Amino acid sequence: MQRHLRAIFYVSLLRVLAELALGTWIALVALVWDSENGPSFLTYHYTARPESGDREAFFILGGGLMLLGAIRLAQVLGSAGRLCWARRLGLGLGWLDFLTPLTLPLGLWALLVYRHPDTRQLFRRGRSEGASSPPGEDSAGDDESAG
Repeated sequence: MQRHLRAIFYVSLLRVLAELALGTWIALVALVWDSENGPSFLTYHYTARPESGDREAFFILGGGLMLLGAIRLAQVLGSAGRLCWARRLGLGLGWLDFLTPLTLPLGLWALLVYRHPDTRQLFRRGRSEGASSPPGEDSAGDDESAG
């Protein structure tokens, strides 16, 4: 399970970067969409003409992605420190991944790993046993019997 925790840590870091970058870009597109200065390099197509409500929808989508990226970043940082709330937040994000078919396998994987008894025990022990490295990296190496 410790190898899985380490892999989820790095996959989640990549997802944080992607969610924050995409959310920022979408919000910036909404900012310059109605610009009187003409098309910007941020717009997705130079002939794009917004309809009523498009700009607000882009702001909501961009803000939602940035919020999700910030929540996922908190979970990643908490799991690096093996804080007990990070496991529960990881479970919640795993359930949230069920919303799209693209992230469904990641959600199932997170639920499998975070619900496993070894993971529960690992997060209960928390920081007291040296969690300065990403989850799953112990000073004694990987526990082969755990996963």
